[in-house]
Amino acid sequence: MKILHYDLARGAMTVFPGLCKGCGYCIVKCPRQCITWSEALGIYGTPTVTVEGDKCILCQSCALVCPDCAIEVTYIPRPKRKKKYFD
Repeated sequence: MKILHYDLARGAMTVFPGLCKGCGYCIVKCPRQCITWSEALGIYGTPTVTVEGDKCILCQSCALVCPDCAIEVTYIPRPKRKKKYFD
């Protein structure tokens, strides 16, 4: 199975369809409803998931709830601003 990788503005998301058993927990827990069912079948013959990357906020809820570690989310934190002190 082909690994699905999504490069986003603040990080990246990777879906491993070969590990997805189609439980749907990630779809239920996503606060932005950016995860939907795919037409591709997973390891047990059940549908896997796909991601609409432009909606994703990289909250990692999907990766935390997935029992098979089929979703990986990488977040790149913003650089810290230098504090400005006034004289």
